[in-house]
Amino acid sequence: MQRFFLLFLLLFPAAALAEDWQSYANARFGFAVDIPPGFTLVQEAENGDGRTYARGEAKLSVFANYLATGPFEDEVAARRKTYLDEGWDLSYDRQTAGWASLSGTLVDSILYHRMIALCDAAAASFVLDYPQSMKAEMSPFVGRLVKSLRPAEGCTSAQGAAPAAQ
Repeated sequence: MQRFFLLFLLLFPAAALAEDWQSYANARFGFAVDIPPGFTLVQEAENGDGRTYARGEAKLSVFANYLATGPFEDEVAARRKTYLDEGWDLSYDRQTAGWASLSGTLVDSILYHRMIALCDAAAASFVLDYPQSMKAEMSPFVGRLVKSLRPAEGCTSAQGAAPAAQ
């Protein structure tokens, strides 16, 4: 039996890691995201807009905000401009009416920012920022983070975003 279990872990390492992910739901803005294994809570915003986690030198910020600059598309444009003004080289930039992903490098850092439109003129985001030396360790987390960032159930105006949180 022990050999079968070890064989299972060797053949299906992703299944073993999947259980270490923790779900975070934000009641104030109505969104959820899965937090990767090994990330520990560093800070929770006093106003309830999100949290910051860390794993070594990697930082994961999960937050939401009301759209201050206009529609979702304008919010994404403002974030993009901020990153470019800071000197980030954005090598990945994709956007639809309901989500956007921006990724790039700055000196020795890698950034991945995913945004989704929420109800009530708001947007939710995660920003994963880590040194290039951690790329092999962090890259596998991005896909699941992207898929797991979703609006709360009942938020139907977030078209094109991930499925609603249960």
